[in-house]
Amino acid sequence: MSELDKLHDLCNKTYKEQSVWFLNAFWDKQEGEAERLWDYVQKLNELDLENHEEGSALDEMKAHVFLEKFDETLTVREMRAKLRSTGAIGEAERPKTVPLTHFLLYKYAVDWHTLTDETRQGSNKEEMAKAEKMLEEVAAAVKQSESKAATARKALAEAQSAENAAKERESEAVASENDAVQRENE
Repeated sequence: MSELDKLHDLCNKTYKEQSVWFLNAFWDKQEGEAERLWDYVQKLNELDLENHEEGSALDEMKAHVFLEKFDETLTVREMRAKLRSTGAIGEAERPKTVPLTHFLLYKYAVDWHTLTDETRQGSNKEEMAKAEKMLEEVAAAVKQSESKAATARKALAEAQSAENAAKERESEAVASENDAVQRENE
C-alpha cells in the first residue's frame, strides 16, 4: 500500500479516529493540543448533519463554516492553496470534501508522510515487545546495581568505622606507652 493510499485510508476514518491518529503521530510536539483537537471533533460531529460521529469529511462549504467557528476564516482559494501546500491534494484537484486530517496537516504544518507512518502509532508489536523487554532488562540491571552500590556503601562505612576504631586504639596505646615511659623516667 502506498503512502498516498494510507493517507486516503486515514482520511476515511471518523473524525475522532483521525484526531487520535494525529495525536499519536505527533504527541511529542502536539501534546498540548489534545483538548483543541477534541473541540474540533465535537464541532465536526455537530456540523456533519448526515453522518455525525461516523463522519470523516465535510463538504467544502461546511468546511468553511467549521473554520469560521474557530476564527480560521479563509476564502475558497486560500483554503485550497493551504490544502495543496501540504501535498495531500494535487495542484489540479478541487476538493469536494475536507477531512479533519487535511485541516490538521496545514494547521500544524506537519508532513503527511510522517503522519501516515504506522510505527508512530505504536502498532509495531514486535518492536514494542522488544523495547519493553529491553526496558525491563535495564530496570533489573539498575536495581541490581543499586543493590550492589548499597552493599558497597555499607562495607565502606564498616571499614571506615573499623579504621577509626583502630586509630583510636593506636592513639590510646601510644598515650599509654608515653605515660609508662614517663613514669620510668621519674
